[in-house]
Amino acid sequence: MTKSLRALTLCAALMATLCVLGCSGQPSGFPKVSPCTITVTDGSDPIEGVEIALIPSTPISGVIVGGVTDSSGVCVVKTTFANFAKPGAPQGDFTVTLRKDPIPTKPELTIAEMESMSRADIDKYNKERNDEIKSMPQIIPPNLTSKPTSKVQLTMPGTSDLSVDVSQYR
Repeated sequence: MTKSLRALTLCAALMATLCVLGCSGQPSGFPKVSPCTITVTDGSDPIEGVEIALIPSTPISGVIVGGVTDSSGVCVVKTTFANFAKPGAPQGDFTVTLRKDPIPTKPELTIAEMESMSRADIDKYNKERNDEIKSMPQIIPPNLTSKPTSKVQLTMPGTSDLSVDVSQYR
């Protein structure tokens, strides 16, 4: 292949990519987003690792909105569409749901550990682990974990910074 043919092929491939992604690098149909953060606390204590989902009142096909809180309890909300993610939330009304599972002291068994144990020992271990999880206090009140029960609402644009104190929902 000659240099000019290679250059022409590369240029055509680049143009095709730009047509698919658009000038901004985001896929066609990606919604306009505005900055949004959600802070989750228990009283004045931040909660790390809370999975946050923003569920739109009017479904947005293929769009996922949410994120996870950091060590300061802050989640920078991002919108994902067609494997492309961008910080911010699209316009609309959302129900906010939270999830964080308690972490048991007994980890899940690895395959190597299970291979060295009898079926009865595996069952006993898993039962003890599951009993521990059931007895642990819920980090997030159950009424914040689903769309039908969560009373936490967000309107975008508008409420770009939301704080949720889970102690007020117990």
